[in-house]
Amino acid sequence: MEIKTISVGPISNFYAVEENGKIMLIDAGCYLNQPGWTLKVAMAGVDFSKVALIVLTHGHFDHAGGIHHAKVLTGAPIMAHPGAKTFLETGKFTPYVPRNELGQAFYDNIANPAPLDAPEPVDIDIPVSEETDLHPYGFNAKVIMTPGHTLDAISVVFDSGEAFVGDTVLDPFGEGICTFAILSLDNEALKESGKRLLDSGLKSAYSGHGGPFTREQVEEAYRNLLDHNG
Repeated sequence: MEIKTISVGPISNFYAVEENGKIMLIDAGCYLNQPGWTLKVAMAGVDFSKVALIVLTHGHFDHAGGIHHAKVLTGAPIMAHPGAKTFLETGKFTPYVPRNELGQAFYDNIANPAPLDAPEPVDIDIPVSEETDLHPYGFNAKVIMTPGHTLDAISVVFDSGEAFVGDTVLDPFGEGICTFAILSLDNEALKESGKRLLDSGLKSAYSGHGGPFTREQVEEAYRNLLDHNG
């Protein structure tokens, strides 16, 4: 397996994971930076012809905003939770809800977006709303449901333990911390998602913001989540 981290501007990470001669693109960057999208991917050495699947972790602009561009470049099918449909069709996304003081600080300083032009609409080719085996698509991996940050949040976990978690686990300010989503629509669901991730065989977590994180870091973040919603 080869993992390429692609950072489009300072906003978010997305990933190209090559396995068995195929590439899975996990998220698609932010359309605010779309003019640089092709260059960034090319610099990361991604062969568009090998991209067999695009998986969106959730329907927020900094993760799914470049999806039209990605679809045009690769022709690969898009897999996402049906809840992402509204963003993919209209550009409207679910609200950011701070979970704690850190979340409020993040919302006030970073995550309260100005109005944005909607990206070109795209369809979900493969909707997933339950755990889904990705072996039939050529990858030794599965998709699991990890709602909390958003209700449409999903993660990709490879059999070897690499988990791609979107915003379920992140370093919100780039300061080397590891925490569960500090913006959350459903805190109880987030706790359940944390357990599901750890039970999935996670050895390392690749986030949309910061990371990667070790299992030990994710376990500590999960204890903080359970103990005091930290």
